[in-house]
Amino acid sequence: MIGTAGGALAAPWLRVLVFRLSVRSGEPDRTRCPGCATVLVSGRLWRSLLSPSGRCPRCRSRIGPSAGVVECIAAALTGAVAGAIGPRPELLAFAFLALLAVPLAFIDVAVHRLPDRLTLRAYPILAGLLAVAALVSGEPHRLLGVLAGGAVAGLGYLALVLIRPDQLGLGDAKLAGLLGLALGWWGLSAVVLACALAFVLSGILGLALLLTRRVKLDSALPLGPFLVAGAFAVLLGTTGW
Repeated sequence: MIGTAGGALAAPWLRVLVFRLSVRSGEPDRTRCPGCATVLVSGRLWRSLLSPSGRCPRCRSRIGPSAGVVECIAAALTGAVAGAIGPRPELLAFAFLALLAVPLAFIDVAVHRLPDRLTLRAYPILAGLLAVAALVSGEPHRLLGVLAGGAVAGLGYLALVLIRPDQLGLGDAKLAGLLGLALGWWGLSAVVLACALAFVLSGILGLALLLTRRVKLDSALPLGPFLVAGAFAVLLGTTGW
């Protein structure tokens, strides 16, 4: 219940991140409604809020994901993580990752981009939270798994980016490394399984969209949402949810 409430309370700020950062690489952050140019968010995240309606309060233009979608997903994901992990020291790290994953997935769907400001800045935070959790729980050996998981996932996807730069981007490798850090807490098998599951899920959806003629054979799907889905499916399965 507390995890669900935390996700719901954080959702308005997550919606701001989606609105601001759903721009092409090199473009400035979005702060105004594309329909009427009304300033909707300020330069500081904590001073900005967007309603769950997904529409501009002035002209009613769409300014992001549909009504309530961000809020429901954030609340459900943090609630599931809290319920699966329970009151353990590592809960804070995984709750942070869950909240971060929501805007990353939406931004990738919108503009096929995973901003460095979210992925790279999260590395020291997540690593620090996991380090504290390992020390508090008396399990410092888990830190080796954390580092190994981040390296395996990040370098593995980086190799795939170099092989298929038309299908994958550096943002995918950075996100994979971040998720690998977290899953490394549970061991390298969890990391490998999550990476494989991401490709399976993207392949299933891609085939479905191809059969329904929603995409073409050479269309590229954003991989970020599937990386997130695979990681949290494995996380929840590993913890016995």
